[in-house]
Parts: sequence; C-alpha cells; structure tokens
Amino acid sequence: MDPFMNKIAKYNIGDLVIHKRIRYRAIVIDVDPIFQASGKYNPRATQHEFATRNPWYRLLVDDSSQITYVEECQLLPDTSQEPINNPNIDDYLIKNKGSYQKTIPSH
Repeated sequence: MDPFMNKIAKYNIGDLVIHKRIRYRAIVIDVDPIFQASGKYNPRATQHEFATRNPWYRLLVDDSSQITYVEECQLLPDTSQEPINNPNIDDYLIKNKGSYQKTIPSH
C-alpha cells in the first residue's frame, strides 16, 4: 500500500477554512492525500517534496467565483459559521441542517 495514501486530512468536505497567508475564507469541496492538481501546473510538480508532505484541498473562495488548490499547512479553521458566497457552491455542496455536504459521489 502507498504510504502517502494513508494520510489523515485535518479538514473535511464542507469545512470552513481561512488561508493563513492571504487571509481569504473558503469552504472545502475536495480533499487529496497528496498533490493531485491538473491544468496549468508543471507536470514535474509531483516530484517535489511539497507534493507529498500534506493533504491538499480544493476550495471555493468566499465573495468570489474562484476555486483554489491549497496545501493543508496553509489553512486554519474558520469558526465563524458565516455562509460562503461563491456562485459555484451549489455545483459541489448542499446545505443540510446548517452544514454543507457533498452533492456528488467522491472519486
């Protein structure tokens, strides 16, 4: 078994977080045990140490339409319980009894 796949994520889908450095609020919509980004990322990125040291999170940013991909060590819990304002939220999550849950099965 791959040791990188045994990591325990600190945050779950639907959790509210704050980016430590940039200070934006966001909600978790996906969790990867290691760096799994696609698109414009350098294909050699997965060979770097940052790619395997922590879980990575796909986030919907508050007051924006942005989706970001952030390493766990860059996040803090957001205890405000204020709703997230992102036009994409209904594509990923449903609100149920005051918390958010994933709308589609995990990959």
